[in-house]
Formats: sequence, structure tokens, C-alpha cells
Amino acid sequence: MKILSLDDHPIFSQGLKASLSAYMQECDITSALNAQEALALLKKNTDFDLLILDLSMPDMDGVSFMKSLISRKIDIPVVIMSAKEDLVTLSECLSLGALGFLPKTWTVNQLSEALTKIINGEIVIPDHIANSLAIMSKNSIENTQSSLSERQLEILKMVQSGLTNAGIAAVLYISEATVKSHLQRIFKILGAKNRMDCIRKAEHLRVLPALR
Repeated sequence: MKILSLDDHPIFSQGLKASLSAYMQECDITSALNAQEALALLKKNTDFDLLILDLSMPDMDGVSFMKSLISRKIDIPVVIMSAKEDLVTLSECLSLGALGFLPKTWTVNQLSEALTKIINGEIVIPDHIANSLAIMSKNSIENTQSSLSERQLEILKMVQSGLTNAGIAAVLYISEATVKSHLQRIFKILGAKNRMDCIRKAEHLRVLPALR
């Protein structure tokens, strides 16, 4: 089993490689510390059986990396490994073809069993994560749309179109402070860190149509 691990933490990457290599004799792990290094390795080597992908990296998050694989027509099974249980991001990764989620808190025995199942075509997600994803899928659209006011939805659409706070204020004849206040509320409802993250999550939840 030839695995590529993409994680920007060198100590974790080294530990994962040492642990799995010792536990799974047939396991050959190559570590990449950033997205560009991983893409270069995948372009050069077409014999990797699996990619273990971290969700949070400074140069490119897991969703963006999976989209990069798709745009480059790099076909490799992907499994997400993360210390964070970001359900929105994980759901998007699964919709892009990820084969499961491996918590970083799992033991090497659990990881070994999960990787074997994934290589054999199974999807592996911890039960509590799978249940949360099912609940989120059922309720997130309705809950989010009902939580956002008509004005907040209007502002969200303007953010998506690229307008600045000043531009939105000018269009709606309100102050920039009011726009900022609405945006802070929108970020809180969507669990977003910034404008880009806000639009990405709104599109994923189908609160906004994805722009092509």
C-alpha cells in the first residue's frame, strides 16, 4: 500500500509515517508538508494508492486541494485526517469524493483497520460524525435560511458579487457600520471566519447559488 500524507506539521507527519510503517509492514508512506509539494509528487508518481489529507493548511485548505486534484485530473482516493470536526468542510470534501474521515485522536490500530477498509472500497466515518452529517444535511438549509433576515440575505448576495462594505452601504443607503454589523451576524450564523469562507459555506448550504 503506497500512501501520500499531506500535513503541514512535520512532527505529526513523521510520527504517522513511523507508526503506520511499523504497524503495517506493507505500508509505504511518503510525506508532503504543503500543497505544492504534494501536487508535484502526484504529478511525478502515478502509483500512489491513497492520499491522507489534512483539512487545515496555511497554503491551501482540504477543499481547495481536492478541487485542485479534480482540475488537474489527478485521480487518487482521498481520505481526510484532522483534529477538527468541521462538519461543513468535511461534508464538502465528501461531496468532492473523499472516502472518509480519520480523527487524529485514533490509535494506530484504528487507523490501520480504517485504511485497509478504504483501500478495499469502503467509506469510513466515525458513527458520531456520520450521525451529525446526516442531521446537518437534513436541517442546515432550512435552519440557515430562516436564521438570516431578508436584509442579511441581500447583503450576502452583494458580498458574493464582490462589493465592498462601502459599496454595499452605497447601494442600500445604509452606513458602513450597519453593513459591518450585519456581516458579523451572518458570519456567526454560518460559522464563517471571513468573507471568502462565508460565501463558500453559503454556497455549500445552497443559501446562495454557486457562481461559475
